[in-house]
Amino acid sequence: MATKAALPSADPQLLGAISKATPESLHHVKTDVKNPLPSKEDLRQEKDHENLIHNLEEFDPTNLHHTSTKERKILPDTNMLAEERLRYDHLSSISSFTKVELNPIQPNEKIILPGPQTIAQEKTEQELMSGIEGFDAGKLKPTETQEKNPLPDPSAIEQEKRECEMRHSIGDFNKSKLRHSQTEVKNPLPSTEAINLEKQEVEKIQEIEGFKKDSLKHTEPTVKNVLPDQDTLDAEKKEQELKDAVTKFNRNSLKKTTTEEKNALPSSRDIAEEKAAK
Repeated sequence: MATKAALPSADPQLLGAISKATPESLHHVKTDVKNPLPSKEDLRQEKDHENLIHNLEEFDPTNLHHTSTKERKILPDTNMLAEERLRYDHLSSISSFTKVELNPIQPNEKIILPGPQTIAQEKTEQELMSGIEGFDAGKLKPTETQEKNPLPDPSAIEQEKRECEMRHSIGDFNKSKLRHSQTEVKNPLPSTEAINLEKQEVEKIQEIEGFKKDSLKHTEPTVKNVLPDQDTLDAEKKEQELKDAVTKFNRNSLKKTTTEEKNALPSSRDIAEEKAAK
């Protein structure tokens, strides 16, 4: 189906040449398998990899020095102690809390009436649903769908004509006109700057490998414990006073209050609008 639809827009000469072609007119083509040789960088990476594996295989674990691990215990600071104390006090107050001190409360369920706008919206939705459910499908008129197949414009025809001519010229191309060419593989030598950089890197690696640890001096680390400033002490003091005041608060000083539930009646305007909506 798709081939028949595309035949009117194709080149008649190309279609004729394709239909007259026979298997005897085809030429045998031999595919050349190219195996490119590895570059200098690939050879260097392969050599480095082999040397690394060889060094790992011949490594003697007896050359390693025994080291003992020192475990250091860091003392907590003032903030950590204050947080731990606050947490301990909080857990203690929870564990020592008695349920007898709680007052029974009767929950009141409130039913909010819908407003005029909500009632009107729900009424409109119900009318719309009833109109859709009671719609008579016999009132619809039958229609016929017309399928349009637009013809291509002159630019599309010209472009397809050029493509057909190009394919025809490629198919009739004479390979004997091609000239034999020899591919030359060029391996450019590194510049003076690259040689100097590589030389500096090699010298740096040699210096690191030949470094003597005996030339290092023994140093003793000093642990500094910075004391808090006056602002931090004042803030910590205020926080401690606030915590003490909260923990020592007397509940008997509280006054008993009674909650009054207010249910505002609708105004005359709201009643009139709701009545008009019904």
